[in-house]
Amino acid sequence: MGVIHYDYYSAVLNCATRITITLPDISRGPLRGKSLDEIYKPGRKFPTLYLCHGGSGDSTTWYRNTQLELFLNEKNMMSVSIDAPETFYCDMKYGRPYFTYLTEEIPRLIQTLFPSSPLRKDNFIMGFSMGAHGAMKAALRCPDKFAAVMSISGAKDQVKMRELAEQRGIKASFNVIDAAFGPKEEVKGSENDLIWLAKQLAQSNAEPPMIFTACGTEDYGLPLCTEFHEYL
Repeated sequence: MGVIHYDYYSAVLNCATRITITLPDISRGPLRGKSLDEIYKPGRKFPTLYLCHGGSGDSTTWYRNTQLELFLNEKNMMSVSIDAPETFYCDMKYGRPYFTYLTEEIPRLIQTLFPSSPLRKDNFIMGFSMGAHGAMKAALRCPDKFAAVMSISGAKDQVKMRELAEQRGIKASFNVIDAAFGPKEEVKGSENDLIWLAKQLAQSNAEPPMIFTACGTEDYGLPLCTEFHEYL
């Protein structure tokens, strides 16, 4: 696949940042063997997968640690991954508005500068751990933008997860969690509460996205991921 590292100044974040983009090798995928006119058709648009990395990751994490490029090439799809270090893809309590960046600026930029289809049925979002929270939040709050969402080890009750981490003595990242969400008492019933967002969507007339959730059997957050899956 073609890989593009796009460095630019974000209007929403008000700072320089990076996006990693992949484009399919269209001459090697479903169009293999076709004429040049069929392969290189002006105005061609591709289905697009938005990728949310986990904590301590960056926009290259998915491509360096998985075979995602191979799968995307088979499906003739492009992908987009942003840098969102330790933000939980929130409009942060103390920091920058990463949710607005992910769901408002990035799709506009990608659909303006790159061959990404603007149609809902062609847009998908996926995340791991911290990024799974971000992907699910984006899909539940913006169901008009994404046809499907995939969450790996991350879609859960954030308050309960914080309490579970406290019980296990996992405190290294509480400062960045608080910077993203604010005090845990403010999460329930807020724009960052996946439980509340799912209920709001279910009670609306909006078409919900298709949802896939997964979690490793040895992940200490598995019970909460299962609980959220059953709630959905």
